[in-house]
Amino acid sequence: MARFFLPTAQMHGSRAVLTGAEFHHLRHVLRLRAGDTITLCDESGGEHRGTVVRLSAASAEVALTASSAPGPPPFSLTLAQGVLKGRQMDLVVEKATELGVNRIVPFFSAFTVAHPTQERRGERLARWQRLAQSAAKQSGNPVPVITPPHSFRDLLAAVPGGADKVLLYEKERGLTLQAFARAHPALSSLYVVIGPEGGFTVEEVGQARAAGFHSVSLGARVLRAETAGIVAVALCRFLWGDAGLPPLPSPQ
Repeated sequence: MARFFLPTAQMHGSRAVLTGAEFHHLRHVLRLRAGDTITLCDESGGEHRGTVVRLSAASAEVALTASSAPGPPPFSLTLAQGVLKGRQMDLVVEKATELGVNRIVPFFSAFTVAHPTQERRGERLARWQRLAQSAAKQSGNPVPVITPPHSFRDLLAAVPGGADKVLLYEKERGLTLQAFARAHPALSSLYVVIGPEGGFTVEEVGQARAAGFHSVSLGARVLRAETAGIVAVALCRFLWGDAGLPPLPSPQ
């Protein structure tokens, strides 16, 4: 069944109206007609089945027939990603959404290469949100909250003091993500911080540790920044967020 994204604010009782890009996809790409059944996905991961009842030159009216709302997530994952150049950041947003991240926090740090103007930052944020909506529509996941870019210092200050939080650091030799997971087999939420193309300075790692972060590595391989973000989200979902998996054994 064809799936389309529509915020709940644009659903009115048993009726919804598709316009813009989603209408274009319905009418001109899929060539759907009145009487066809579709699914509308909202920003929280809810799904609404409906039937196209009327088509005009610029919109499609849908009669909603059934709705389902997702329950609270058993594991909430926040990805704080150092802002990357162009398509690299787009890739992280898209794939992290497909993997079920709940929140994405872009940030600028000492080795950040991409420093868009204030106007461009707004454009990039809007683009990331569109990419997340599209990926959520296809995967069936809720649309993650994407915040405007923070400074690294503001990022550290905004994380709740008692939260579980890790920072991926390629020079960390004492603790891997796997070892952290064995010491923390059951988590309800986690903040994961990934650096930009140049990684983190020693001072930034020290600031993160002082703020309560565990610095961890993904092992011996040094990954590109966009690869590290996607791999980290996938591993965290596997270690803590997939229903039905038994917890890892506690260390002896």
